[in-house]
Amino acid sequence: MEVSLSTKTIIYPEISRYTSYRDFLRDFFEYKKSLRSGFSYRQFSGLVGLKSPNYLQLVIQGKRNMTEETGQKVAKALKLSKEEGLHLEALIRLDNATSGEEKIKAQKNIHASLKKMLSRYVEKDAQDILGKWYHLLVREMVNLKDFEASGEYISERLQGIITAEEAEKSFTFLLKAGYLELKKGKYIQADPILDTGIDIFNHSFMQDYHGQTLKAWSQNIEKLGYEHQELGVLNIPINKTKLPELQEKIRQFQDEIIGWCQGHTDCDDLVQLGTYLMHFKK
Repeated sequence: MEVSLSTKTIIYPEISRYTSYRDFLRDFFEYKKSLRSGFSYRQFSGLVGLKSPNYLQLVIQGKRNMTEETGQKVAKALKLSKEEGLHLEALIRLDNATSGEEKIKAQKNIHASLKKMLSRYVEKDAQDILGKWYHLLVREMVNLKDFEASGEYISERLQGIITAEEAEKSFTFLLKAGYLELKKGKYIQADPILDTGIDIFNHSFMQDYHGQTLKAWSQNIEKLGYEHQELGVLNIPINKTKLPELQEKIRQFQDEIIGWCQGHTDCDDLVQLGTYLMHFKK
């Protein structure tokens, strides 16, 4: 949503675009003021339910720090979603962090919340995108600065793991299905992050998808070059009651990596990271 005042256009501030909660609050205040010229810091504090009329002004100016509890009040007053509220709390936590450990933990939370905010779950009736293991890989290639919409380019960029014909069909499918779109002469992703979730697709379907991926890796591991690989297998004795906790740690790691990648520009290379846990039951 955009609001125009004479020559000034103020866009509704989306918190996913911010690395500072103070900047977000400042822009939200300016946005509200553009809608109602008489909107003041006193009214802003009242909207959030704060007794101090200039508290938010002092926070925005960097003269006061905000607590996570106040951040929750702000999130509720501004009608932020659950994921947006968690992102706001994480930004506050990072700003308030005093130790390196606290900063690292807060940054991980920011990456994870960013991933959840920007994700769109793949609907069960849209499972065609998982029909070929390389569709999602081709989808990411449009972020490369030298991307060319041709099967020859895609095949060569993937070192021949798929043929030019397969690459051409994959790109055409992604475009027609709406996963990619052309804007101002440039191909972009319709959604920044696609998530297959945990229980959207049945187990055998996902086994087949990952089986395709592992087969492609095993057949091309030497072609891909050892200097650009990071291979490691952890063999972990574990109490079976701890398995759900381990699985959740893996998901959190994935969320953190995906969130960390958002906003990266000038991309000139592509990698594929897989995380697999195999349970050898009794």
